[in-house]
Amino acid sequence: MSGSVHAQQPGVQTAAVSEQDGRRVSIERRVEQAFRIEPVVQRFRGRRGEVIPFSFQVTSTGKTMQIDVSPIQLRQEETGIILHDEHSPPMEGVKFTTPTRFTLNAGETVELKGKVTIPLVKTNYISFGLLVRDEGTVNDPSAEEFAGDQTQASVRYVTQYVLRVDVETGVSDLSSVERLELQEAQVVSHEGMPYVRAYVKNPTNFALECRIRAELTPADSGNLPRSRSANPVSLFMPSRANVEDKDKYLIRMMPNARLRLEAPLEMSLVDGQYDLNLQVSNGRRTMLEQTFPQTLLVDAFRALDTRIANLGPGVTLEPAQIELGRVEGTQRMLTIEISNNSEDDQQIHLVPRDHLGDPMSRLMLSKSKFDLAAGRSKTIRALLRGISKTSSQWGTLDVIRRNLNSPNDVESATSLPLELVHQQRPVLNVESGPLQWANLAGGNAFVMEITNQGEGYAPIQGELLLGRDDGSRPHRLLDGFGRWLAPGQKRELQFHVPADLEAGKYQVRLSVRSRENVAVEEQVVVLDLTEDMLVGTGSVADQSAELSHVVPAGATVR
Repeated sequence: MSGSVHAQQPGVQTAAVSEQDGRRVSIERRVEQAFRIEPVVQRFRGRRGEVIPFSFQVTSTGKTMQIDVSPIQLRQEETGIILHDEHSPPMEGVKFTTPTRFTLNAGETVELKGKVTIPLVKTNYISFGLLVRDEGTVNDPSAEEFAGDQTQASVRYVTQYVLRVDVETGVSDLSSVERLELQEAQVVSHEGMPYVRAYVKNPTNFALECRIRAELTPADSGNLPRSRSANPVSLFMPSRANVEDKDKYLIRMMPNARLRLEAPLEMSLVDGQYDLNLQVSNGRRTMLEQTFPQTLLVDAFRALDTRIANLGPGVTLEPAQIELGRVEGTQRMLTIEISNNSEDDQQIHLVPRDHLGDPMSRLMLSKSKFDLAAGRSKTIRALLRGISKTSSQWGTLDVIRRNLNSPNDVESATSLPLELVHQQRPVLNVESGPLQWANLAGGNAFVMEITNQGEGYAPIQGELLLGRDDGSRPHRLLDGFGRWLAPGQKRELQFHVPADLEAGKYQVRLSVRSRENVAVEEQVVVLDLTEDMLVGTGSVADQSAELSHVVPAGATVR
C-alpha cells in the first residue's frame, strides 16, 4: 500500500511525501496563527477588593472566524512555563464587558474588554487567566485530490491564546508565602560546575510572588560571621534562564504549582559536609528558611578549577586562566579578584613568569604584594603594556600565599596558566590518540589522550554523545571544560558513562574542540557494550582494541 497525507490550511502551501514501503507517511506543513492578540500579559497594581478594567486587541490575519472567550484556571510546569488548566474551575472575579463569542472578520481588529475584582486574600500577587480560541477550520480534499488510490487526510487547525491579567496587591502580611513547601535542595554537577537545584511547592489556591536565595556553607562554619562563610545566590526558574534583567529572579508561582529552581554556584569547594540554606523573601525580609545537609566531593565538579583557583582553605582567585593581548578576541586589561573567606588574615604575592621562569615584563599588575584581611576581597588590575616584537608568550602567574599568623611560612604556592598575545596567536597543533574504553576507579568511561604539540596554550572542550538507535535521548558526556593544555603537555579526557548503563548496541559521536571552535577530533562509531565491559571483566587491552577497531557509521545520534 502506498499513501500520501496532505496537511492543509487556507493560505498555507503544503507538500506531501509519499512512502512506497507501506510503513511510513510524512507530513510537511507550515502553520500560521489565524489571529493575533496584543498584549498577551497585562500587569496592574491594586488593593484587595478593587475592580480593575483590562482590554486586549484581537486582530485577524486574513480569515473570518468565530472567536470564543472564557476565564480559565492557570497551571504551571515544573520549569515555570504557565499553561491553561481545563480541568479546574477558573478563579472567580473575572467579568467580560464585551461579548464572549463574536465573529472576527478578515482583517478586522476587535477590542476584548473586561474587569477583574481582586479577591480578599493575603497574597501579594494574583493572576487571572483568559482563553481566546477560534472554532478551527477543516479543509476537505477536493475531487481532484481524491483521484487515484491515495490516502487522504484533513487537519483541523485551531488558534488559541492564553492571556494573563497579573495584579500586584501590595500585601505585606504574606501568610501564603509562609505556607510554601521547600521540598528538596541539593548541589548537582551541571556541565562540570556546581549548580543549586531546589524544588518548591505552592500548596495554596492562589498565586504568589517571592524571591529565593541559596547559601552554601561548610557544616562546621557555625561560629563564623555570615559574611565570611556564605556565598548567596539568587535562584531562578528554568523558563527564565535567558532573561537578562533583575526580573529573572522573581519567582511567580501559580496555585498548587511545584517548581524547579536553579542557579550556578561559583565558589571554591573542598571535599566535606555542607549546609545548603534556602531563604524565601518578599523582597524586603526573609519569610521562610530551611537547611538541607550536603556531602560534596570536588571530583564531581571537574570544570570548577577552570573558573576559580583555590589558593588554600577559603582563599580563591578568579579567573583561574589569564589571557591578555592585542589581537581580536583578547583584551589589554582584565581584573583579578582575590577573596579571603578564611578565619585568618593572608598575605598574597603575585609573580608573572614565562615558561622559562623569567619575569614577564610586559604584564603590569596594579599591586603584586598585599595583605588581605579575613572576610575581605581585593581586585587587582592586570594590564598589557608597551609593544613587543614577540608574537606571543606563555607562562604562569605564580601566587604565593602566607598566613599572617605565621608570615615566615609559605602556606601555599599556586601556578595559574598565563598567556600574552602580542602579534598573533600561536598556531594550534593538538594531537589525539584513539578513543578507548576503560574501567576506572571512578567508574566506566571512554578515554582519549590529547597532546599539545603547539607553542601556546590550547583550551580543550570535549563532548561525547552516547545513544541507542531507538529515538531515546542520548547521554551527553563532557570533559575538558575549556581547561588550557600547555605546550608539550598530555592529558587524558575521560567521558564517564552512567553507572546504570545497560549492555547493548550504541552509537558514539565524539567532538573535541579547541580555541575558536577548531576541531581537534571528530568521529562517529557504533559498538556493542557487553556485560563484561560494563562490569570490568576481561583485559582492558582487549576492550580498548574492540572499541578502536569499530567501523565508523554515518547515522546521527538522536
